[in-house]
Amino acid sequence: MTNPRALTVQDIVQATGGKILSQKENLFQGVSTDTRDSMPGKLFIALKGDSFDAHQFLAQAVSQGAAALLVHTPSIPPEILENITVIVVSDTLVALQQLGHFQRRRSKSLVVGITGSNGKTTSKEFSAGLISVYRKVHIPKGSFNNHWGVPLTLLAEPEGTEVSLIEMGMNHAGEIQRLCEIAEPDVVVCSMVGRAHMEHFGSLDKVAEAKEEIYRFAKPEAKRIYNLDNIYTRQMFAKAPQDYPKALDYLSFSSEQAFADVFFQIDHITMSQISLRGTISGIPGEARVPVFGVHNLTNLMVAACVALAADLEPEQIWAALPNCRTNWGRNQLVRLRSGAEMLFDGYNANPDSMKALLENVSLIKSSGKKVGVFAQMLELGDQSATLHEELGEQVGQAGFDWVWFYGPDAEAFQRGMQTSRFKKSLMVSVAYEDSLASKLASVLNLHDTVLVKGSRGMKLERFVMACDPLDFSLNKE
Repeated sequence: MTNPRALTVQDIVQATGGKILSQKENLFQGVSTDTRDSMPGKLFIALKGDSFDAHQFLAQAVSQGAAALLVHTPSIPPEILENITVIVVSDTLVALQQLGHFQRRRSKSLVVGITGSNGKTTSKEFSAGLISVYRKVHIPKGSFNNHWGVPLTLLAEPEGTEVSLIEMGMNHAGEIQRLCEIAEPDVVVCSMVGRAHMEHFGSLDKVAEAKEEIYRFAKPEAKRIYNLDNIYTRQMFAKAPQDYPKALDYLSFSSEQAFADVFFQIDHITMSQISLRGTISGIPGEARVPVFGVHNLTNLMVAACVALAADLEPEQIWAALPNCRTNWGRNQLVRLRSGAEMLFDGYNANPDSMKALLENVSLIKSSGKKVGVFAQMLELGDQSATLHEELGEQVGQAGFDWVWFYGPDAEAFQRGMQTSRFKKSLMVSVAYEDSLASKLASVLNLHDTVLVKGSRGMKLERFVMACDPLDFSLNKE
């Protein structure tokens, strides 16, 4: 792995306005905010949150080989000051963001900002799989998509990077604006607007307004990519030339509008593969991509559009599409010792991503049982019970033979199942229960298909382990 671009004491002071309390080393290779990371030669930034304060771990960072400390208090023990470079700032989180922006300004890479209510992490991973065939790509681990994850991603960018893929998440209005200010993306895309984080916004219009920040606060000349299949992003596309007259390009993707820059449609789908065809900049082609689900078509189109914005040729993109892969907990195919196949989607869940997964059930050709295991969708606020009742009705109509739901809104889910007149095997519980997991695992046989989906906080990987997977790790990294 190539080392990130180095920082000097002068760089840190210039970027943050910090004051040098002591200086031993002048050059630092990488940044860390967590003493569980490999620490030798790095700048350790002591962040402080509502429930933690990394200033308690300064001695540990020093003992593990950190080369410098960035702190927000001048009250540092003498034994630390005597042995390591220490710089003090008024706010270490702000300083982290300033350092990320400083490195961004020094970078020559094409920076791509990706957001969306569903699929932003998968779109980022697909983009990396596709573009990395031809360019040196930098992406963060997992979902480093917030006010500290984005600057850490920028600071970790190795020398020689050609394309940096930055995921931008949000819980409140104004957050994507701040991430755009830090990362200054050259290319931006909102994959779609849907019913995520409703607890914080209350309406889809408010979600759309917050997501649109990625277009509003990107550089005036940034290339902007739009989804023509989503009503909100389609409206953004219609007014883009007027809103952003200096943009270098306006790209679009669609599975419905053949004039889009990227136009894909699915020919065939299995548990392990999507066969698609279409056009990229008018160039026809087809590809077989080793991922599951109609809903991943949007993520593949995002990746193809990002590749176009990175100046790849259509023929190159068609050839590289099979390199797209899903990661841990995101439509992950897991084979079980019983002979059954499981689709594990336990990283995130909201009403729209649940609906998208359920639309695939009828497409799965299986001679065995179809089993659905679902857990609570979090962060839905006052609409949670209503949306879980709606989910129950959708699940009841999807064609499952066995269903288990667990979570606080189990009663609402059950009402929805009753409305759907589901007549087969149903189990509900307000929390995960080992006995129910074992019961369901015991009925799985060769040719059975299991779909597993819920929010990350519901820890659905427990059910995966209960089913005796052949190749599955609890470690999502």
